[in-house]
Amino acid sequence: MRHTLTALACLVALAAAAGCGESEQEQAREVAQDYAEARTDGDYAAVCELFSESFVAELQTDDCPAFIQEQTAGADGDEEVEVVDVRASGDMATADLDISSGSGGPTRIGLSMELEDGEWRITGLQ
Repeated sequence: MRHTLTALACLVALAAAAGCGESEQEQAREVAQDYAEARTDGDYAAVCELFSESFVAELQTDDCPAFIQEQTAGADGDEEVEVVDVRASGDMATADLDISSGSGGPTRIGLSMELEDGEWRITGLQ
C-alpha cells in the first residue's frame, strides 16, 4: 500500500510539473486570460508579471505598473477585456482580445507570447 501511495504521489507531481497535461495552446490561453482579468481588475502589477523581461525592457520604464496604468488611463473604469482566440505553434503564440468599455464597441488587441523557461510570457502588444 505504501508503494502505491508513493507512486501516486510521484505521478501527481509529474502531472503538475508538466502543466497538468494541458496543451501548449491551453497554457497560452491561461496567460491570455490572466492578462484579461488583470487588465479588467486594474491590477497593473499582475499585468507586468506576465511580460517577458525583454518586453519590459522595450517599454523603457523603471515602473512597469505605473507605465501600464498611464497607457490605459483613457479607460473609464468599466473596461472589460475578453479573450477571443489563442493560437500556439511551437514556442510562439498569439492571442486576440476585445477590450470593451461603456463608450462604443470593443477594440481588438493582440498579444504575442513566447515560451521562456517552460512558461508563456507576453512579448508584445498590437
